[in-house]
Amino acid sequence: MKILQNHKLTIIAGIVLTLILVAIGVKTTLAGGSSYTGIDPFGLARFGHILAGITWVGLLYYFNFVQVPSLGNVSAETKADLFKEGSVVRRALWWFRWGAMLTLLFGFALYHNLGTAAGWDIRIGAAFGVIMWFNVWFIIWPAQKKVIGIVDASAEEKAAAGKRALVASRTNTLLSIPMLMFMVSSGHFPIFH
Repeated sequence: MKILQNHKLTIIAGIVLTLILVAIGVKTTLAGGSSYTGIDPFGLARFGHILAGITWVGLLYYFNFVQVPSLGNVSAETKADLFKEGSVVRRALWWFRWGAMLTLLFGFALYHNLGTAAGWDIRIGAAFGVIMWFNVWFIIWPAQKKVIGIVDASAEEKAAAGKRALVASRTNTLLSIPMLMFMVSSGHFPIFH
C-alpha cells in the first residue's frame, strides 16, 4: 500500500480516517435523536495539543534513552553521516522542535479558553511545558546546530554545545514527568483545586 510507504501519506490517511469516524459518530448521534451542536474548536485544539505533545515528548525520550547513549559508541565518520542533510538525526530534531512549538501554541489556545477556570494542576503543567519549550528552542536547538554542523564550530565549541544541549534535554526529561502528571490529573484526578 502506497499510503503506508510514505510518512506524509500515512499522516494524511490518519487525518482522513479520523474525519470519517467523526462524521459517522455525528450521523449516529443525529440518527439517535440527540441534538448535535457541532465540533468544539477547543476540542480540536486539545486533540492537536495531545498529538503534538506525544510527538515532542516521544522524541525527547528517544533522544535521551536511545540516540544519545548509542552515539557514544559511534565513530566520528559515522557521526558525520548521521548528522548530514536529510539524516535521521536532522529529521528527528525537526519534528522535535516543531512538536514543541505546536504543543505550546495549542496549549496557549486551551489555557486562554480556560481563563480563570484553570486550576493549579494546569498552571504547574503549563509552566513546566513553557520551560521545556524554551529549552528546546533557545538552548537545545542552537547547540545542536553546532553539534551537527549546520553552524560552523570548532571541536571544542561542538563539545561544549553538546554538553549544554544534553543538560537542557535531561532537564526537559526530568520536567516532563511532573508536567505530564499535572496535565493529565487536571481532567482525571485533580491534585490541586
